[in-house]
Amino acid sequence: MRLCVVGVGYVGLVSAACLAEDGHAVVGVDANRAKVDMINRGQSPIVEAETSELIRKAVANGMLRATMDVEEGVAASEATLVCVGTPGQANGSPDLRYVRKVCAEIGDALRRCEGFHVVVCRSTVLPGTIRGVVIPLLEERSGKKAGRDFGVCHNPEFLREGTAVHD
Repeated sequence: MRLCVVGVGYVGLVSAACLAEDGHAVVGVDANRAKVDMINRGQSPIVEAETSELIRKAVANGMLRATMDVEEGVAASEATLVCVGTPGQANGSPDLRYVRKVCAEIGDALRRCEGFHVVVCRSTVLPGTIRGVVIPLLEERSGKKAGRDFGVCHNPEFLREGTAVHD
């Protein structure tokens, strides 16, 4: 498949590297220019066992590249994985500002997509967030209907530091 991974922090980068290793063409998207540049040079912006070699190999083989442009990533893919941070707030609930921002950008990109696209949320969110936040934002910004014009699913991350590639 052609995949887009938005947010190439720990979860996103490991996911992108492993998916590229499995033969998928992956575009990583991040707002951090330094991360994007490192990936495009075949270097890992995180320290995690096996990740550096996977990224080097995937970039050299043309299976992984990075950009700062969400629309470019969505347009080049069949599915987009949302892997942005959800830092804890003072009351313990996850801060969804990055999820909201990225879903709005993905929705804008979906407006211009002609084929069926699947949006996969891997960010850590509470039950109800997909139906209450993610889908409404995607539908509003795209002008399309989830389940008919695009798909949405939740694939929570489960990675352990130090063994993430194995996980």
